[in-house]
Amino acid sequence: MQQNFVKIPKDLSLIKQKFIFGLTKRQAMCFGIGLAMGIPAFFIIKTVTSNITVAVIALGIFAFPGIACGLFTKNGMYLEEYLKLLISFMRKPRVRTYQSKSPMAMILNQIEYSKLKRKLIAAGVDISEFNNTKKVSIIAKLKIKKQ
Repeated sequence: MQQNFVKIPKDLSLIKQKFIFGLTKRQAMCFGIGLAMGIPAFFIIKTVTSNITVAVIALGIFAFPGIACGLFTKNGMYLEEYLKLLISFMRKPRVRTYQSKSPMAMILNQIEYSKLKRKLIAAGVDISEFNNTKKVSIIAKLKIKKQ
């Protein structure tokens, strides 16, 4: 036995009223905006290059953003809302994970410190000044020593 019933969704808020050609008002407006951007690009590029293939590709490229705004919905959000949330998410700082210090990096830092210490001793700088908690640049210490 074949049943000829129309399925009605349980959530009636998902039903959108159709306006023209099975499109909602928003979709029809976005298609119009997309075509308003694409058709002038088609004619301009057709006159400049006299190549219809390139002109049709340009029409598609220029019309795509407008048409995409009308057709795209994800989780009940339209494209501009979704992009706004996506951009704000990308701008926020991420949760940082703990990264232990590499033993090799610590060894390399110690070697560099030892080389620097030997250079300072050879220049006649008092190394005990480095134990202070106040940070002073090495160049400033060398200038003080020369005076």
